Amino acid sequence: MTQQQMVQQGKVSFGEALFSGTRQKVLGLLFGQPERSFFMNELIQLANSGSGSVQREVERLSSSGLLAVTQQGRQKSYQANHSSPIYAELCALIKKTIGPAQQLKSLFENTGEDVQLAILYGSVAKQTDRASSDIDLLIVSDTLTLEDLFNLLAPLENDLGRPVSPTLYTVAEFRDRKRAGNPFLARLLASDHIVLKGGVDGPTTTG
Repeated sequence: MTQQQMVQQGKVSFGEALFSGTRQKVLGLLFGQPERSFFMNELIQLANSGSGSVQREVERLSSSGLLAVTQQGRQKSYQANHSSPIYAELCALIKKTIGPAQQLKSLFENTGEDVQLAILYGSVAKQTDRASSDIDLLIVSDTLTLEDLFNLLAPLENDLGRPVSPTLYTVAEFRDRKRAGNPFLARLLASDHIVLKGGVDGPTTTG
């Protein structure tokens, strides 16, 4: 199964409506991981949008005071400026519109019936994550394999610049483990989590 088969055409996201493609990626990297600094070559590689367009966006953000710029040897590093008067608001806006949760939600909403339930859990859901934190997912599907899932997530993983760690259950596995009080699943559902698609009481039948 190809990614094109799994992902259908979807609606315009909030991030797409508010920001251009390159700006989305640059803002998502810098304000989605505000404690992390990036060299220009890292931003160009992770944004995958062309060196010229990324450099222009970074220069605009730097000249406005939204980025803190530090000279490190022959290179400059760029980081979200914590002293900016709109730092907190911009971080919150980025998380809501183009942060990991929103991007994953948009992705899974366009997978049709291939994904019955998608849950974001762990440090990202708890908002205690750092730049090196994995993005933890629980996926319930009767049609996708782990290989399908990794292929589906790979472009987003690259855009976010962070590893995505999925756990995959079939509908029957999810139903049976939930009924049996499986320790891992019970802890997940009892802790902070974000349902990206479906409902925890929804996947009850197999195809």
